Amino acid sequence: MLWLWITLLFANFAESLAESRSKAQAASLRGAKQQSKAVRLQHADLHAPQEIIDSLLLHKGDIVLVNAGEVIPCDGEVIEGGASVDESAITGESAPVIRESGGDFSSVTGGTRVLSDWLIIRCSAEAGNSFLDRMIGMVEGAKRRKNAE
Repeated sequence: MLWLWITLLFANFAESLAESRSKAQAASLRGAKQQSKAVRLQHADLHAPQEIIDSLLLHKGDIVLVNAGEVIPCDGEVIEGGASVDESAITGESAPVIRESGGDFSSVTGGTRVLSDWLIIRCSAEAGNSFLDRMIGMVEGAKRRKNAE
């Protein structure tokens, strides 16, 4: 009987620990999702007319310019340029990755940071429906289940 009690106690402790870690992870993901300004371009050209808008006003298909040190405002595809990108907030990988137009390395995730050079990106998701938004929703949606017995 004592072993059963110890097992149940340990199981509840492990479940509580996992729940608190998921809450911390959700807070970390929310921190990566910063409201920022975006430089929207009228067309895919570095010298195109620019408009500075709130990143929450971006729509699928919008074209944005992201320079070194700035946060990528939306999920999208790189259509011009190449840069080193810090994706550690999303992937946990500490080494920066190269993102460039064309090929397998053209997808970018909103909330990551451009470390060098610049990118012109075509947004592939509406604000509020990005990869980061879905991840936050999944982590926050994970509820601790109680046995009905």
